[in-house]
Amino acid sequence: MNLSFLSKKTILFSVFVLICCSTFANENLFQQGRKLQRDGKFDEAIDAYKNYLIQPLDKDDISKNQVLISSEALVQLMNTFQSKGEPDACISALEEVFDLSPILHEQCLRDYYSVKGYALSRTERMKEAEETMIKAFTIPLHYATPERYFRDYAYAAAVFYSNPDYQKDVVNWCQEALVQAQLCENTSGKQWVTAMLGSLYKRNGDLNKALELFQQSKEEAQQKNDDLGVLNSLHTLTDLFLYWDLPEYADMYASEAVEVEKNMTVQNPMVSAQTYINKGRALHQLGELDSIPCYIDRAKKLCQSLPYNSGMVDVNLLHGIFLTEKGADSLNLGIQELQDVARQGTVANRAKAYHQLAQTYLKHETDNSAEMMLDSLYMLLNLNDLPAYIHLEYKPILNHYLKTKNLEKVGKYVQLMLQEQQIFKAKKLNYNLVEDIVNLQTEKTIQELKITKLKQANHRLWCLVCVVISLILVSATVALLYYQKKRHLIQMRKADEKIALLVQKLNESNVEKAAIAQEIKDFLKDKDNRQELETLTPFILKENGETKFRQCFELLHPLFLHRLREKVPSITRREELLSMLIALKQDNKKIAEILAIAPRSVLMLRHRFRQKIGMTTEYSLENFIEDTLGQNNSTNDKETL
Repeated sequence: MNLSFLSKKTILFSVFVLICCSTFANENLFQQGRKLQRDGKFDEAIDAYKNYLIQPLDKDDISKNQVLISSEALVQLMNTFQSKGEPDACISALEEVFDLSPILHEQCLRDYYSVKGYALSRTERMKEAEETMIKAFTIPLHYATPERYFRDYAYAAAVFYSNPDYQKDVVNWCQEALVQAQLCENTSGKQWVTAMLGSLYKRNGDLNKALELFQQSKEEAQQKNDDLGVLNSLHTLTDLFLYWDLPEYADMYASEAVEVEKNMTVQNPMVSAQTYINKGRALHQLGELDSIPCYIDRAKKLCQSLPYNSGMVDVNLLHGIFLTEKGADSLNLGIQELQDVARQGTVANRAKAYHQLAQTYLKHETDNSAEMMLDSLYMLLNLNDLPAYIHLEYKPILNHYLKTKNLEKVGKYVQLMLQEQQIFKAKKLNYNLVEDIVNLQTEKTIQELKITKLKQANHRLWCLVCVVISLILVSATVALLYYQKKRHLIQMRKADEKIALLVQKLNESNVEKAAIAQEIKDFLKDKDNRQELETLTPFILKENGETKFRQCFELLHPLFLHRLREKVPSITRREELLSMLIALKQDNKKIAEILAIAPRSVLMLRHRFRQKIGMTTEYSLENFIEDTLGQNNSTNDKETL
């Protein structure tokens, strides 16, 4: 087919317009997903992100903007599932989208593996998560931006956070993520990475850096009004002080977190549940057991609202410890909850559950069960090359094995006790360091308060000087006003005299007006004059014009037009003339003659007026006018009486 140059140009332009419209529509789909996500409509947001990612695209026409939006859509798709508390469903959705999305295969392959690796870590499939994240770093990043580098380093740090072989790498990834965050226009996860790096410093005993980072994370989140970031920072501060056996400081930050959680407009159930769990843990270390059930109940309700009861293990551990220590009727329920934790919790939670169960059984002289728990505890603590440590009550354990003459077990737990004492010595040294750091921060705060008070004193002095100057200015102003007042009094006297003359003239005018009104009233009482007006009025319109006609009609029926406008506020001037002529008993032919229009136009005018009034077919326009006229006449009669 041979096409002219103009036809080819038109076709190319049409294709270009279609591509532009398609791109704009896709971006709108992404923005719609973001709005739905912010409004808490998670299912609709997930559908919007999926639809955006699986849009068919021409491989040769993929722009940088499309790549960046697709990368962000992938992250927000995962975040939406995390907000719903459905980490397993998130993995399935990511794999489903990957199979259908051309842009993920072509330009966003690293984004996919990075996001999937982090999502896998949220499901406790750590080995698969680590393998996926390592694979992500082997893939080049198309159209690299600081935001995407920040995401990759932050996700990698989170995935390998608990792997002892990658601790140096995790610190480096966190630091590199924070460097990239400085280059980003908007990075909401900066507080999260800061808190993660602070936790690593805490783990390595560098408390000064840990506290500084946690405080920095909290302050940055407060400046941005990021309540979720503030809560995460307060959680890490609470964990820090619980780890170093400083329950007073832990309780202080836990209480602050509870207040922040109460005032949040959009709550995250998982984070809110952790807030109440931390408060309960702090109260337990303080020995204030009576208040713990309140926070346990709140955390339990939030966890039960999440899919798979996420976070319930932490709640059951705290609740089980509380119930077994309380004893009496609560003992069996506490043992059952601790047994559930021992079956499905993390290593640390399972070890704490075994220890509490062993202490409970020893206390109630259930030796066989106690020994089973102690054996499980010892095996769990020494499961890995790097043994885990928790605080144990060694006295009842050693007394039990000495009583049963099990010297092998005595030797094992003595060895554990010696290892814990070494850790305790380090903790004690760090305890003093923490106290010094907190005291230093307190002194710094006191100095800042003193400086603030000094500034306030200077401010008050300046205010006093300003008040004195203001008083002087006010006094001068009062004197000037007093002088001007005298001048104005003289002018007012002259004005009063003029006003008195004007009032006198106005009164005389009112008297004349009242006399004219009386004449008009007397004129209306005269039946002969009324008859004469009725006879002359229709012809006045034709001969002397509308203004004269209206004057005569209002003399005849003073309140008719007022009543009519009340009933029909939107009445037009022509419809008023029609109503007045009908009131004067004029038929359609005469009305057409007087108004100088065709009879058909009169019918159309009547029809439209009936529609505006909303009249039924049973009720005629003449009846409506007569009713209005009757009200007018009855009012006139009352005035006459």
